[in-house]
Amino acid sequence: MIPPTSVASTDRRRADLHVHTIHSDGRHSMQEILDDAAQGLDLISICDHDTMGAYLSDWTLPGKLKLLPGIEMTCQVGDHDLHMLAYFPGGLTKEICAWSRNLEEDRRERVLSGVHKLRESGLGLLWKDLEAEVGESTPCRSHVARALVRSGLCSSPNQAFRQWLGRIPFRRTRLRVEDAFSQVHEMGGLNYWAHPQSNHLDEYGDLLVKCGLDGIESLYKNLRAPHRRQAREFQEKFGLEKCGGSDLHQQTAKMPIGRFGIHFDLIDERLLSPAAPETWTIHRESTAS
Repeated sequence: MIPPTSVASTDRRRADLHVHTIHSDGRHSMQEILDDAAQGLDLISICDHDTMGAYLSDWTLPGKLKLLPGIEMTCQVGDHDLHMLAYFPGGLTKEICAWSRNLEEDRRERVLSGVHKLRESGLGLLWKDLEAEVGESTPCRSHVARALVRSGLCSSPNQAFRQWLGRIPFRRTRLRVEDAFSQVHEMGGLNYWAHPQSNHLDEYGDLLVKCGLDGIESLYKNLRAPHRRQAREFQEKFGLEKCGGSDLHQQTAKMPIGRFGIHFDLIDERLLSPAAPETWTIHRESTAS
């Protein structure tokens, strides 16, 4: 499945630049994603929420699959917390990993403080149920929703969001978008706006461009037609680049990894030839003695 585009593609190589793993709120390990992606994709990027944990785990890159390091950052933008994608085509460094650990710790603190608010409101969420859902992952609100189901307090994650998580405000991220974009650029990365919505394009588009936005996820799988059209117009107006991905959290029979892909000639060419993992200057689990 390829999103509608006014540009014809001539390059049959395909990429998915927005996938999640068990290191945030996905359901699959890094190795599972890579192995399955190699069956139908040429390039993939894991963009977990505020963590680079997947890249630091034990994995082997199969076949000719290319891996673009990425992360989905939660940033303060005006009165909203919005998601931005940072990509590092030059590869991962110790500096990037240390920076991402700060994002990870902030996320852990704000999710756990939100859980405390839920419990103080009288909701009997058990810590053991939350721990069972989070495991070794960086906690997300979706983990809390699943824990509410596990505790028997909600019948589904959707009900948990409607009845509880939407009513109890979680603390805002500490990361301001202007700081995030500047830091990413200083580390050799590029900044993209994840799954942009029309109302946010109108309200914050000019601000994000001034802060150093490099591109926009206008080829996002789940972007509805009106939002996709406005995203494309925004991208063209400011001369921005584009990227796209499935935002896959869990594979299904109808949507396995690789079913969705964006042809290379529709994507920012700076993202297409990432540094090989063996050139990264980081310490991974697979290299531990």
